[in-house]
Amino acid sequence: MKRYTALVLLLVVAAAQAEIYKWVDSAGNVHYGDQPDASNAEKMTKLPGLSTYAPPAVPEKPAREIREDQPDASPAVASAKTFSYREIKIVSPEEGATLRSSPGTVSVFVALAPVLRKGDYLKVILDGTVLDKKYESTVLNLEYVDRGEHSIAVAVYDKTGKKLLQSDAHTFYLHRTIAR
Repeated sequence: MKRYTALVLLLVVAAAQAEIYKWVDSAGNVHYGDQPDASNAEKMTKLPGLSTYAPPAVPEKPAREIREDQPDASPAVASAKTFSYREIKIVSPEEGATLRSSPGTVSVFVALAPVLRKGDYLKVILDGTVLDKKYESTVLNLEYVDRGEHSIAVAVYDKTGKKLLQSDAHTFYLHRTIAR
């Protein structure tokens, strides 16, 4: 055990004695190393400090004014009452797209602004029928879709089940391989 301790100490001392050199090559690039690779290499006694960046201070948002007739209304409650989704759009499948899936699986990608709030969910409207499954993500996977032409739309609901916004309907065509 003493031998290993002595060996580790020797390595630490040897590493501490290492010299560092700095030189500039013919292209103007600055190099550092433990061997002087150029005639203009100079021995460094102290390495330059790390480059750091301090971002500017972010100004605080002013608190929303509380109306005198609602003394218990907090800014959080006021913003929750005014929250609404601005846009919901089906990104994929595109309008008129032809999909190929033997098991009848269709992935639907939805763009929603702002992002889906906790407790809210999406539902698919396939061929005019609202499907039962609730999605808490903007990637919706449908299974066992029949082959042929389909109309699809997506709606966002709040946690009470109230429909907040619905996308435009897209038409897509599904081709399924038929085993004979």
